[in-house]
Amino acid sequence: MIKNKFLRNNILILILMNMGNVFNYLFQLIVGRNLTPEEYGAFNSLNSLGVLIATPLAVLPLVLSKFTVTFSVEGLEKVRELFHISLKYLFLISVVVFALGSAGVPLIREYLNLETSIPVFIILLQMSFCLLIPVAMGILQGLERFMGFGLAGSSLTLVRFLSGLLLVGVFGWGVNGALLSGLLGVLFSIVIGLLFLKDMFNGQREQLPQGIMAEMGRYSIPVLLTSTAVAALGNLDLILVRHYCQPEEAGFYATAAILGRIALYLPGVLIMVLFPSAVKAHTNGQRDNHALWLTLGLTGLVGGGFALVCSLWPEMIINLLFGPQYVDSASLFRMIAIAMAMLAMANVFFIFSLACSDYGYLWVLGSGLAGMLISVFFFHAHPMQIAWALLGSTLFIFFGTMGWFVVKNETWKAVGNHA
Repeated sequence: MIKNKFLRNNILILILMNMGNVFNYLFQLIVGRNLTPEEYGAFNSLNSLGVLIATPLAVLPLVLSKFTVTFSVEGLEKVRELFHISLKYLFLISVVVFALGSAGVPLIREYLNLETSIPVFIILLQMSFCLLIPVAMGILQGLERFMGFGLAGSSLTLVRFLSGLLLVGVFGWGVNGALLSGLLGVLFSIVIGLLFLKDMFNGQREQLPQGIMAEMGRYSIPVLLTSTAVAALGNLDLILVRHYCQPEEAGFYATAAILGRIALYLPGVLIMVLFPSAVKAHTNGQRDNHALWLTLGLTGLVGGGFALVCSLWPEMIINLLFGPQYVDSASLFRMIAIAMAMLAMANVFFIFSLACSDYGYLWVLGSGLAGMLISVFFFHAHPMQIAWALLGSTLFIFFGTMGWFVVKNETWKAVGNHA
């Protein structure tokens, strides 16, 4: 029964969250067809910068989800207290982030070779509001309210797509219109998430256990390291290409990267179901390896299948979605798709290990990221060199992490049998 529920939740999340991914890529098509390659490169470099700035936010949903699972065993009183404390402090932090970030706007504009500071201010405002999203998403995930979780996530990209049609496609606001569309999507997602948590605003609340904040802080460190490394592998290449290569080359690379990341994001939603399931099992002194291998298999099937299609018909896919002016990015597209499929499967091991409070994989992940950065530092004359560095890094990370996990798992079995 539990296994059937786990599979049903995976299917629900796969459908809802990937509906959001569909609108995300429809939005990219609208933007890509209405901007020049140089403008498109600028837009996606800002987007990637925003993702990297917001990387610490990736800590919050997993941390809040983990402790929500633990607290919900006794009822919702402590969960409500966690919700209120998190929402209050993150709102204050968002104000501080925007104020401090505004001081660095001229430096960002110069580094990305932008003509105006307006797009930087828009992305900074968007990232400030993004601080509030993890509260709703983390609590919803921990309570396994996957309908609300999925709708809150997919509504962001739906609203961004509809806004993009209007602001970019109709009004012709260019890069600024595309970024404003993202801001509107974030605001709508916050509203939807909070609607599914109406019972958190009212009802009895109970004080959190003594020292729980320190415990959450300690747990957030490996989560932050993991999310930072994964976000860097999925976004830093765009920024590096924008910095080292010609603006037009950055536009072609952005096209390949945006499409190639489907291999990461399409199956990536499955870990959202895996995490609370693995936390529950770990809390009860068990290891839910069945959930791990099922998630890994589904991730390989979805992400690897997409990468295979991209490898066979890259020119046709790019021509169909972005037009013939972007066909030169086909070889980049093939490599990035394979790299992202590898990263998606490695991420399954990362999330499962985080749920079990086992952090040995960080050595492999950190080594792979460092290898990519060193390679790009020495070889960056052409975008293809950066793509090769990305692919080599993700291959090393996936096979290294799987090897570490298998050895570790066999050690656990040996210890258990000996006991």
